[in-house]
Amino acid sequence: MGQLMNRPFRAPSVIPQVCLPPELWLEIFEHLPSRTLHDVALTCQSFRYLAQPLLFHSLTFCPYSLDTNNQRFIYHLGIVEHTKQRIQFCSSPRIAHAVRECKFYPRYIVGAVPNTEIAYNVLLDILLDTLPLFVNLQSLSFMFVDLSQSQVLKLCALRSLGNLFLGNCIVEHVQSLSPPKLQVADLTITCDSKNMLGNGQSGYGLSVFSPDHIRSVSVINPVAASQFLNNFIGNASKGLQRLRCLTLPCDLEVVRAFCPLLHLIPELAELKFARPSLIQSNLPEDENFSLSTHSNLLKPLLKYQGPRQLLPHFVRPGALEHLNLWSTRPLSTDGSMDPMELYGALVGGDELVSVCDPEVLGTVQILELSVTHVNALMLDAICARFPILRSLYVCAARDFFPDAATQAWDLEMIMNALLTLPLPSTIQRLRLSSYSVVSRSGLATEDRLARRKQDLRLKYPNLTFVSLDESDINLTWDRNGVLH
Repeated sequence: MGQLMNRPFRAPSVIPQVCLPPELWLEIFEHLPSRTLHDVALTCQSFRYLAQPLLFHSLTFCPYSLDTNNQRFIYHLGIVEHTKQRIQFCSSPRIAHAVRECKFYPRYIVGAVPNTEIAYNVLLDILLDTLPLFVNLQSLSFMFVDLSQSQVLKLCALRSLGNLFLGNCIVEHVQSLSPPKLQVADLTITCDSKNMLGNGQSGYGLSVFSPDHIRSVSVINPVAASQFLNNFIGNASKGLQRLRCLTLPCDLEVVRAFCPLLHLIPELAELKFARPSLIQSNLPEDENFSLSTHSNLLKPLLKYQGPRQLLPHFVRPGALEHLNLWSTRPLSTDGSMDPMELYGALVGGDELVSVCDPEVLGTVQILELSVTHVNALMLDAICARFPILRSLYVCAARDFFPDAATQAWDLEMIMNALLTLPLPSTIQRLRLSSYSVVSRSGLATEDRLARRKQDLRLKYPNLTFVSLDESDINLTWDRNGVLH
């Protein structure tokens, strides 16, 4: 007892029991989930000092509110004072260095009466002035936020940024911007309506971005995509030398404008055409779509995602590893392919369907397909054209096929087909969704399914994951060689 009493007193700020340098504790804390990190910050004063800044890796601010007519306003003065205090705390030297991500999202308020005495952009200006204090900022997102020329110039004060997301925003064109421009690695622009773009050069001030540093671009709206192609890529003296990933809308005019500019993107490795929610008329169908295909303009893409109709116009054989195919034929409104159409595209035999180059398909390791329903014809085509396939995902359109209840395959029928068809031995992951309503092969017993699993595992030794008709099948062995 006397020894305990004679021990020196430890201040609360000293970390007890385990004596580690603060740098090691900080390294440990950075790997904890936010909820656990919050509990750690409440443990003691030292842990609070180390852990609290990590709770502010991601910040979300509401610069103003929107009514039902998209009119911008600040509801009352108290919001301004509260947000100012929050900005002041987050931009303090102890917290600011930990901020990695900032999001700016307006808040919709139904039935609110706008306060015309408060300028709606006062908070946005304060937030933009604060951004340079977040010295480790990597990602910045704006949703339904309009940036004036002066605000764009404040954004450029960041000099460089990892990710920039502009969702339904208007970014004014800056007439005279002296170097340096904003260096953005990953740029994403989404827009639901062309009305959000403004008119002329006022929509999407692409002139503020440096073309020499962009690695990834995603532009979904056709009007915004046309501006990006014509005013940005077309005017870049050296092209986009570092761009590797590009996502464009699947629009006929956009595709035709993009083809002549393909040579300005020498390092392009991933090309995606955004799949519309509803297949409409202005899409490249086989019977009315034509582009001059030159082998010297094709790209050795690693990944292609888009309609099968465009595959021959952009992909050079020998490099493609990841293929995600759908269709723009009017048979399906969501892009799902009929098995006959897919067979014609992969194997041939349909005069109305262009055949994909077998040399392009031969290197594919990851395949994703959208079909109306699953049948043997479709699986035969896959087996014939993809010899080194590692991952296969086939998604059938739910309730699209009129006779799905009677013709869509159930779980046991799919397993029987997999045992019969010559899928490549390299297959590791397999997911087929047929959305069968009723069983067509009778009630499958556990013993019958267990035997099918055993046979699947023996035929495909590399197969580690199977999901058939939304039912996960575990193909793993225990130490005694028993399949689970």
